Amino acid sequence: MSTATPTAASNVTKFVRVPTCILKTLDQTCVDLFLQHDPKEPHVLYRDAGYPLSQDRAQGLVETCDEALFVRASDYANFSKDLANSLEKSLEDESLAPTERYEVLQFAVSLEIEQSMRMVNSDSYVANTKTLGKQISSLLNEGEVLPKDLYQIVRHDFHTFVHVTNVAGYATLLAKELGISDPSELERISVGGLLHDIGKRYIPPSILTKTGALTTKEWGIIREHPLNGYKDLCHRESINHGQLMMTYQHHEHLNGNGYPVGVASDEIHPWAKMLAVVDVFDALTGDRPYRTPATAEEAIQFIESKAGTQFDKEMVQCWASAMQQ
Repeated sequence: MSTATPTAASNVTKFVRVPTCILKTLDQTCVDLFLQHDPKEPHVLYRDAGYPLSQDRAQGLVETCDEALFVRASDYANFSKDLANSLEKSLEDESLAPTERYEVLQFAVSLEIEQSMRMVNSDSYVANTKTLGKQISSLLNEGEVLPKDLYQIVRHDFHTFVHVTNVAGYATLLAKELGISDPSELERISVGGLLHDIGKRYIPPSILTKTGALTTKEWGIIREHPLNGYKDLCHRESINHGQLMMTYQHHEHLNGNGYPVGVASDEIHPWAKMLAVVDVFDALTGDRPYRTPATAEEAIQFIESKAGTQFDKEMVQCWASAMQQ
């Protein structure tokens, strides 16, 4: 079928946005790809499933077009799986910038991470984070990727896989800014970032996606997730102490007013202090069912206002400085 004349998609069809740079990694599409010129306009067909992709035309779209690329929501699983199968090749493609490879990585693993997070047994999720953490730390340690570069390309919605992959990337970059250069340590920090919210598996979706104010009981359930995450991980020999504390202590405050225990200052592990900063930064800049996202500048201002009470001053100053580079 020719694509010379765009075909409008049905108004009732739901779509998932995908990174435009994915076009650089494909020889042909496994599902139909759509463009949207304006949010108020209908999606139009860009390429049929199986249609060969001209890299010249794909490159031109990536570089010159501000249109958004989409797949049908019903095709999302197949598309994500297809990308995941060719992920190693994409991650080794030096024609893609490290940030572009990160963008492909985040989309390709999204479904697998989301599904394994919901399983009763967390073995699959933990195994996935080990592989993904290595890929994330390797990508971000490869070149001079700045935090603001990563902020520009990562997704900012409320899905769990989005938050944990964003936080893992941010934590890795903050660790580098703080002078941590050992690749194995950066990898462990990245994995810790992916694991930090594993305890949210026990929170009902109705609470996580609630648009109104939480009740006292619901807030109590939310506050249990660091402890539940710790219980999920503490028996695993592959998880070190720093990673456990990233899970257990990322909501603790320097002044002792955090949770789940209320430890303070030097009782909080340095990796947990580091994670706390980027965790809140991503939560504030991410879209949530109950509020619109803050800008990066607004999020930094909030974090700076809590330096010395909620957050470690050095961590805050380092992150704020890195975001301004």
